[in-house]
Amino acid sequence: MTDPSSYDVALIVPCFDVAGYLPRFLASVAALDGFDRTQVILVDDGSTDGTRDLLAAFADRHPQAELITQPNAGPGAARNRGLREVRAAHVAFADADDVMVPDGLSAMLASARGNDADVVVADFTNVPLRPYGRWKRYFGDGDRCVEDITAYPDLVFSASVWNKLFSVPFLRRTRAAFPEGVLFEDAWFSIPALLSARRVNLLDRPVYLYRQRGDGSSIMDSLRNNAGNYRDHLDLDLHLLDLGTRHGPEVRRLMERYAAFTYLGFLRRLPAAPPELDVAALLPDVGRLYGGIRDDVLREFVTGRRDAELQAAAKSGRLGDWLADPWPLLPEGGRPADRAWRELPLNPAVAAHGDPPRYRLNGDRVELTGSVAPADGGGFGSRWTSSTTPVSAVLDTAVSPARTHRGVALLQTLPASTVNVATLQISEGGVLALSLPRMEVLPGWVDLSAMTWPLPEPAP
Repeated sequence: MTDPSSYDVALIVPCFDVAGYLPRFLASVAALDGFDRTQVILVDDGSTDGTRDLLAAFADRHPQAELITQPNAGPGAARNRGLREVRAAHVAFADADDVMVPDGLSAMLASARGNDADVVVADFTNVPLRPYGRWKRYFGDGDRCVEDITAYPDLVFSASVWNKLFSVPFLRRTRAAFPEGVLFEDAWFSIPALLSARRVNLLDRPVYLYRQRGDGSSIMDSLRNNAGNYRDHLDLDLHLLDLGTRHGPEVRRLMERYAAFTYLGFLRRLPAAPPELDVAALLPDVGRLYGGIRDDVLREFVTGRRDAELQAAAKSGRLGDWLADPWPLLPEGGRPADRAWRELPLNPAVAAHGDPPRYRLNGDRVELTGSVAPADGGGFGSRWTSSTTPVSAVLDTAVSPARTHRGVALLQTLPASTVNVATLQISEGGVLALSLPRMEVLPGWVDLSAMTWPLPEPAP
């Protein structure tokens, strides 16, 4: 029997109907460096698909693993239940449909012990590979210690718990707990921890494989198709604005940036929100959120005229009127003649190199020509899992129509940030626009010549 006093770290795993993913996940847990000194707390949250049997078999084989069962109450409640059982000085969290890197947990523990950090934030790898997160800009150049969160303003966008290690005395001192019965519980827990920590270590290595479910059933895959998410994320952002105020004006600005960026996607989707969403009941608090965000912060995340209109309407309390009679997304015009070149509308943050970029429709394809770069004269590049990816690889890998609603995935950029996914978009009248908002600056121009993509499917 493992002596509980010898536990170096605790790992809490909430589980609900993940039987198809558990074997690989549990195998990765058993392969962890220092597994025999790791307290593994498996919380079955009312599963109905055989998950509990798999967990019980694992706990029977490994004395340092314990199984807790409870009626379904959500991941927040499951993690809180696990926290009550922790008998180690540090704790990490994992989701049972992902995979842990063998030396990831031990590397985070060594980092935390090295300077008594309250929180360790590590890199992770998306499976399949895709861009993820503004906070990635701080990875790729070695480990760091953060003692002033305002010097790393995009770090608060790392809201997940499964790429982090927390000091247990720190969590107990700050009375940290997950909210129960709501989604986005990771952000409710992680962001306040980042703001309160004396030291946050950035560990520049992937410690976790974040797997996208192939059936699209994960919470993040259905982010804006779930009506409840519009309210839950709104409540989160309002809470964080209040929290930022308590920490002072510089931290308040960080929380305004977080709210402006993370709720913009929901704001964009309000005209086509799920039918069960009571938009009218949501509008007063949407107005309260945007009324609490200064204009220059809102402008930072605008990628087009529609964004600016939505934000202005929300801030002025006239969003309901705008939703009832929205302006057209793009100036409408006749569909360009087949193979006739037209000048490509560019985001103001992007400059043309030489002749203006152009596009044409060639059957069912869009063809581009020309070269572009950020308007400040920098170039394009991206940070994916702590490595620099050539633009050609980004363009090749990022084309993913299934992950966009109004266009073909392409590329986005602005100076001094990280890669997202951009779109080619054609309005009903055939006007095409290329969105290029955010990415990390690296030398070089992007040559659009000879690049072609399938035409976007019509917007639903």
